[in-house]
Amino acid sequence: MNKEKQDYAEAADEACMQHVSHYSPLVKVVKPRWHTVRFNGSFMRENVYRGPAGAEVDAAWEALGVGYRPIVVPLEEAAKSGLQPHQVQVESVYGGGFLANVEVLHHLHCLNILRKSLAWNYAYYHAQGHPPFSNSDDIIRVHVTHCLDILRQQLMCVPDVGVLGQVWWKSEEMAQPTPFVEFNTEHRCRDFEGVRAWAERHQLPKEEDVDLERFYRMPTRVGDIILSEMP
Repeated sequence: MNKEKQDYAEAADEACMQHVSHYSPLVKVVKPRWHTVRFNGSFMRENVYRGPAGAEVDAAWEALGVGYRPIVVPLEEAAKSGLQPHQVQVESVYGGGFLANVEVLHHLHCLNILRKSLAWNYAYYHAQGHPPFSNSDDIIRVHVTHCLDILRQQLMCVPDVGVLGQVWWKSEEMAQPTPFVEFNTEHRCRDFEGVRAWAERHQLPKEEDVDLERFYRMPTRVGDIILSEMP
Protein backbone atom coordinates (compact mmCIF):
# COMPACT_ATOMS: atom_id res chain seq x y z
CA MET A 1 0.00 0.00 0.00
CA ASN A 2 1.45 3.38 -1.00
CA LYS A 3 1.59 6.26 1.48
CA GLU A 4 -1.42 8.09 0.02
CA LYS A 5 -3.63 5.02 0.32
CA GLN A 6 -2.26 4.27 3.78
CA ASP A 7 -2.98 7.82 4.96
CA TYR A 8 -6.52 7.57 3.57
CA ALA A 9 -7.09 4.20 5.27
CA GLU A 10 -5.84 5.52 8.61
CA ALA A 11 -8.05 8.62 8.33
CA ALA A 12 -11.04 6.41 7.53
CA ASP A 13 -10.23 4.17 10.50
CA GLU A 14 -10.03 7.19 12.80
CA ALA A 15 -13.39 8.49 11.59
CA CYS A 16 -14.92 5.04 12.01
CA MET A 17 -13.57 4.68 15.54
CA GLN A 18 -15.39 7.84 16.60
CA HIS A 19 -18.64 6.04 15.83
CA VAL A 20 -17.91 2.56 17.19
CA SER A 21 -15.81 3.19 20.30
CA HIS A 22 -15.93 5.49 23.30
CA TYR A 23 -12.76 7.55 23.46
CA SER A 24 -9.85 6.33 25.55
CA PRO A 25 -6.08 6.75 25.19
CA LEU A 26 -6.01 3.46 23.29
CA VAL A 27 -8.14 4.91 20.49
CA LYS A 28 -5.34 7.36 19.78
CA VAL A 29 -2.32 5.08 20.12
CA VAL A 30 -3.49 1.58 19.11
CA LYS A 31 -4.49 1.40 15.46
CA PRO A 32 -7.60 -0.74 14.85
CA ARG A 33 -6.03 -2.61 11.90
CA TRP A 34 -9.34 -4.07 10.79
CA HIS A 35 -8.94 -7.54 9.33
CA THR A 36 -11.01 -10.59 8.49
CA VAL A 37 -10.97 -13.57 10.84
CA ARG A 38 -12.74 -16.89 10.41
CA PHE A 39 -13.99 -17.87 13.85
CA ASN A 40 -13.29 -21.32 15.23
CA GLY A 41 -16.90 -22.31 15.80
CA SER A 42 -16.37 -26.06 15.97
CA PHE A 43 -19.10 -27.75 17.97
CA MET A 44 -17.34 -31.00 18.86
CA ARG A 45 -13.61 -30.25 18.49
CA GLU A 46 -12.53 -28.35 21.58
CA ASN A 47 -9.61 -25.93 21.64
CA VAL A 48 -7.42 -24.94 24.59
CA TYR A 49 -9.85 -22.26 25.80
CA ARG A 50 -12.59 -24.89 26.19
CA GLY A 51 -10.49 -27.48 27.96
CA PRO A 52 -11.17 -29.05 31.36
CA ALA A 53 -10.13 -27.14 34.47
CA GLY A 54 -6.38 -27.23 34.95
CA ALA A 55 -3.07 -25.50 34.40
CA GLU A 56 -3.12 -25.62 30.58
CA VAL A 57 -6.47 -23.93 30.10
CA ASP A 58 -5.72 -21.42 32.87
CA ALA A 59 -2.45 -20.44 31.18
CA ALA A 60 -4.25 -19.91 27.87
CA TRP A 61 -6.75 -17.54 29.45
CA GLU A 62 -4.10 -15.71 31.47
CA ALA A 63 -2.17 -15.10 28.25
CA LEU A 64 -5.16 -13.10 26.99
CA GLY A 65 -4.58 -10.53 29.74
CA VAL A 66 -7.43 -11.44 32.09
CA GLY A 67 -5.23 -10.80 35.12
CA TYR A 68 -3.52 -7.57 34.08
CA ARG A 69 -3.28 -4.77 36.60
CA PRO A 70 -5.03 -1.45 35.87
CA ILE A 71 -3.53 1.25 33.68
CA VAL A 72 -3.27 4.98 34.38
CA VAL A 73 -5.13 7.49 32.22
CA PRO A 74 -3.30 10.85 32.15
CA LEU A 75 -5.11 13.81 33.71
CA GLU A 76 -5.47 15.56 30.36
CA GLU A 77 -7.18 12.49 28.85
CA ALA A 78 -9.51 11.76 31.78
CA ALA A 79 -12.60 13.83 30.97
CA LYS A 80 -12.53 12.82 27.30
CA SER A 81 -12.31 9.19 28.43
CA GLY A 82 -15.41 9.54 30.60
CA LEU A 83 -13.60 9.64 33.95
CA GLN A 84 -14.88 11.90 36.72
CA PRO A 85 -12.83 14.09 39.11
CA HIS A 86 -13.99 12.08 42.15
CA GLN A 87 -12.66 8.79 40.78
CA VAL A 88 -9.48 7.20 42.10
CA GLN A 89 -6.22 8.89 41.14
CA VAL A 90 -2.51 8.25 41.57
CA GLU A 91 -0.43 10.77 43.51
CA SER A 92 1.72 13.11 41.45
CA VAL A 93 4.89 11.64 42.96
CA TYR A 94 4.03 8.49 40.98
CA GLY A 95 3.09 10.39 37.84
CA GLY A 96 -0.54 11.25 38.59
CA GLY A 97 -3.53 10.23 36.52
CA PHE A 98 -6.62 8.07 36.96
CA LEU A 99 -6.70 4.33 37.62
CA ALA A 100 -8.61 2.50 34.90
CA ASN A 101 -9.19 -0.94 33.44
CA VAL A 102 -9.35 -1.61 29.71
CA GLU A 103 -12.92 -2.76 29.06
CA VAL A 104 -12.16 -5.69 26.75
CA LEU A 105 -9.86 -7.20 29.36
CA HIS A 106 -12.63 -6.90 31.93
CA HIS A 107 -14.98 -8.63 29.49
CA LEU A 108 -12.49 -11.47 29.09
CA HIS A 109 -12.00 -11.59 32.86
CA CYS A 110 -15.76 -11.99 33.18
CA LEU A 111 -15.90 -14.71 30.56
CA ASN A 112 -13.10 -16.50 32.38
CA ILE A 113 -15.03 -16.28 35.66
CA LEU A 114 -18.07 -17.79 33.92
CA ARG A 115 -15.85 -20.57 32.57
CA LYS A 116 -14.52 -21.33 36.02
CA SER A 117 -18.06 -21.31 37.41
CA LEU A 118 -19.39 -23.95 35.03
CA ALA A 119 -20.81 -26.91 36.91
CA TRP A 120 -18.00 -29.23 35.79
CA ASN A 121 -15.27 -26.69 36.71
CA TYR A 122 -16.59 -25.07 39.87
CA ALA A 123 -15.36 -27.60 42.44
CA TYR A 124 -11.80 -27.39 41.09
CA TYR A 125 -11.55 -23.61 41.35
CA HIS A 126 -13.47 -23.41 44.61
CA ALA A 127 -11.02 -25.87 46.17
CA GLN A 128 -8.08 -23.75 45.00
CA GLY A 129 -9.50 -20.77 46.87
CA HIS A 130 -8.06 -18.08 44.61
CA PRO A 131 -10.10 -14.90 43.99
CA PRO A 132 -12.97 -14.66 43.42
CA PHE A 133 -13.48 -18.17 44.84
CA SER A 134 -11.89 -17.12 48.13
CA ASN A 135 -15.08 -15.19 48.88
CA SER A 136 -18.31 -16.44 50.41
CA ASP A 137 -20.76 -18.22 48.13
CA ASP A 138 -23.06 -15.18 48.15
CA ILE A 139 -20.29 -12.89 46.91
CA ILE A 140 -19.20 -15.43 44.29
CA ARG A 141 -22.78 -15.55 43.05
CA VAL A 142 -23.11 -11.78 42.65
CA HIS A 143 -19.66 -11.64 41.02
CA VAL A 144 -20.71 -14.25 38.47
CA THR A 145 -24.08 -12.63 37.77
CA HIS A 146 -22.37 -9.23 37.46
CA CYS A 147 -20.11 -10.74 34.81
CA LEU A 148 -23.02 -12.41 33.07
CA ASP A 149 -24.92 -9.15 32.78
CA ILE A 150 -21.90 -7.10 31.72
CA LEU A 151 -21.42 -9.50 28.80
CA ARG A 152 -25.14 -9.39 27.98
CA GLN A 153 -24.99 -5.60 27.75
CA GLN A 154 -21.81 -5.66 25.68
CA LEU A 155 -23.26 -8.11 23.15
CA MET A 156 -26.44 -6.04 22.86
CA CYS A 157 -24.39 -2.83 22.52
CA VAL A 158 -22.50 -4.13 19.48
CA PRO A 159 -24.95 -6.64 17.95
CA ASP A 160 -23.32 -8.83 15.33
CA VAL A 161 -25.67 -8.85 12.34
CA GLY A 162 -23.73 -11.47 10.41
CA VAL A 163 -25.60 -14.63 9.48
CA LEU A 164 -24.99 -18.29 10.22
CA GLY A 165 -25.68 -20.63 7.34
CA GLN A 166 -26.32 -24.34 7.67
CA VAL A 167 -24.66 -27.46 6.29
CA TRP A 168 -25.75 -31.04 5.84
CA TRP A 169 -24.17 -33.72 7.98
CA LYS A 170 -24.75 -37.42 8.50
CA SER A 171 -23.06 -39.87 10.84
CA GLU A 172 -22.77 -43.55 10.01
CA GLU A 173 -25.62 -44.30 12.40
CA MET A 174 -28.04 -41.83 10.81
CA ALA A 175 -30.40 -42.86 8.03
CA GLN A 176 -30.69 -39.37 6.53
CA PRO A 177 -28.53 -36.23 6.56
CA THR A 178 -29.72 -33.39 8.75
CA PRO A 179 -29.06 -29.63 8.73
CA PHE A 180 -26.60 -28.18 11.23
CA VAL A 181 -25.53 -24.58 11.80
CA GLU A 182 -22.13 -23.60 10.35
CA PHE A 183 -20.53 -21.57 13.12
CA ASN A 184 -17.14 -21.14 11.38
CA THR A 185 -17.97 -17.73 9.93
CA GLU A 186 -15.91 -14.71 8.89
CA HIS A 187 -15.85 -11.55 10.99
CA ARG A 188 -14.29 -8.10 10.70
CA CYS A 189 -12.07 -7.71 13.74
CA ARG A 190 -9.99 -5.03 15.40
CA ASP A 191 -6.43 -5.73 16.47
CA PHE A 192 -6.93 -7.37 19.86
CA GLU A 193 -3.26 -8.26 20.16
CA GLY A 194 -2.33 -4.59 19.81
CA VAL A 195 -4.73 -3.69 22.63
CA ARG A 196 -3.50 -6.53 24.83
CA ALA A 197 0.17 -5.66 24.30
CA TRP A 198 -0.45 -1.97 25.07
CA ALA A 199 -2.33 -2.83 28.26
CA GLU A 200 0.44 -5.20 29.32
CA ARG A 201 3.12 -2.53 28.83
CA HIS A 202 1.13 0.13 30.69
CA GLN A 203 0.09 -1.84 33.77
CA LEU A 204 0.47 -0.25 37.16
CA PRO A 205 3.54 -1.40 39.07
CA LYS A 206 3.08 -4.31 41.43
CA GLU A 207 1.94 -3.32 44.91
CA GLU A 208 5.20 -4.51 46.45
CA ASP A 209 7.11 -2.12 44.19
CA VAL A 210 5.44 1.07 45.47
CA ASP A 211 4.72 2.73 48.80
CA LEU A 212 0.96 2.17 48.98
CA GLU A 213 0.60 4.85 51.66
CA ARG A 214 1.81 7.41 49.12
CA PHE A 215 0.65 5.85 45.86
CA TYR A 216 -3.05 6.79 45.87
CA ARG A 217 -4.37 10.34 46.01
CA MET A 218 -6.62 9.81 49.02
CA PRO A 219 -10.09 11.47 49.09
CA THR A 220 -9.26 14.08 51.73
CA ARG A 221 -9.82 17.26 49.72
CA VAL A 222 -12.92 19.44 49.60
CA GLY A 223 -15.29 18.05 46.97
CA ASP A 224 -13.92 14.51 47.09
CA ILE A 225 -16.61 11.83 47.17
CA ILE A 226 -16.68 8.56 49.11
CA LEU A 227 -19.63 6.34 48.16
CA SER A 228 -21.61 4.66 50.92
CA GLU A 229 -22.11 1.50 48.86
CA MET A 230 -20.57 -0.20 45.84
CA PRO A 231 -21.86 1.21 42.54
